[in-house]
Amino acid sequence: MIQMQEPISRVYTDAHVYRRFLEFLGGETLDEATAVYVTHADGCRIQAGCMEPVDRLPVLMDNDWDMDRSLLDRKSLLAHLDIEYVNFDSPAECYLNPVRSFALQQPVIDVIEQELLECGIRPLHLLTGQGHHFVWRIDQNSDALAQLTALMPKNTPEGSPIPFSSLRLHEYSQKWEPPFYGLCLVMEYLAHLIKRFAAPESKVPVEMTAVNVGGGGRSREMISVDISEYGDPLWTRVIRMPFTHYLKPWKSGLAAALGIAESIPPIFTIPMHEVDMPTALRMRNSADQTKELAHRACVRIPEQSEGMSRLISRYMDSPLRRFHQKYDEIPMTTDLDMSWVTEYLPPCAAYIVANPNDLLLKPSGMKLVVRCLLALGGRPRQIAAMIAGVFKDARYDWSGVWNVYSPEMRADFYTRLFVGQIATGLDESVDFNCVSTQEQGFCFNAQGCNLKPWRKRLAATKKDTLL
Repeated sequence: MIQMQEPISRVYTDAHVYRRFLEFLGGETLDEATAVYVTHADGCRIQAGCMEPVDRLPVLMDNDWDMDRSLLDRKSLLAHLDIEYVNFDSPAECYLNPVRSFALQQPVIDVIEQELLECGIRPLHLLTGQGHHFVWRIDQNSDALAQLTALMPKNTPEGSPIPFSSLRLHEYSQKWEPPFYGLCLVMEYLAHLIKRFAAPESKVPVEMTAVNVGGGGRSREMISVDISEYGDPLWTRVIRMPFTHYLKPWKSGLAAALGIAESIPPIFTIPMHEVDMPTALRMRNSADQTKELAHRACVRIPEQSEGMSRLISRYMDSPLRRFHQKYDEIPMTTDLDMSWVTEYLPPCAAYIVANPNDLLLKPSGMKLVVRCLLALGGRPRQIAAMIAGVFKDARYDWSGVWNVYSPEMRADFYTRLFVGQIATGLDESVDFNCVSTQEQGFCFNAQGCNLKPWRKRLAATKKDTLL
């Protein structure tokens, strides 16, 4: 039983809150909404059976659930950026000490706002339980959408089978697939900018996705520029709706496991509208203040096609673009099997490959394996194909993960993400050593293992072979 200090229905029955829901769904009425589906997948893997037609929104409201809308839209391509504070030692830190957790994120938020503003992009900015969401839309008839479509790689990985549904998932997925692939590349570039400029100003590591980090003065904590949604099919991803309850610590079981279910105040996702951070953090814990904010804060997802074109132009002139072009020169195929190279890997990477569920599913596990295979002389797309081969191996009991997500897309995305940072000099592999690997929790047998020569091999991988 999820226990709350304030009834959610006090917010969900408010007429202004309902109007804000409709705005975020893309219309003035449910019939006009452009979101393809709504769901209540807070902290859970998305399931096709949980995807509800938009006209079922009142049912979700009546049940006082958390609510998300599909990233998939009928009339626009949505761009979404997720920033989160992550603590690997104290996973409830962001709920129990939000002032500090959000203060640590501020250098990242400052860079995001600056970079987007320079391009003329003014996103909708939402505050969640762990961090921030930035979302904007690209019009289907815009020059920006045509530019993104033209960026679609010629060798794209295979997506996941789309289930039959009255939601017309297949139709809209096909419509947006080409520009979505282009958007993936541009958002990866934006993440590069964020890490490059925010990391020097941050007191904790700033990484793309929640990769494990070593211990600092307080704990193993970091800021995640979470672009992992661009490693999965568009139809599988959702965005948290503003003015809805944030139930992740309760639904994930974290609050119960730590015995803090009644210590965490209720949390609502709210827009950052004419408030400073201390005020917003107080406001999101109050049903009354959340309702009051809904009376004056529009949450319609803004159309930012012109600014998006400027961001695309900057990407086109970047070293990352040159890497992406080289990366795409060969298809995602290989005659190599991961089992053939396991004996040549250091013990830590070999253990991950031998126990891929769930070690290879974790970004840190994939990062370590990618680095080692690259040091062995593997080509990036070959590495992606080898990892995808492990993901598709039924011996590892993936528990239906690949019924929804795509093993090829997931492997391709993370391989490209990690190798791209090496190619552009953003990742100098300072943590590619035994001490850091132990601190990150990925050293499983230190006997006979030494990553120092592996780091030297990786450093010898000339940038001109990647760019």
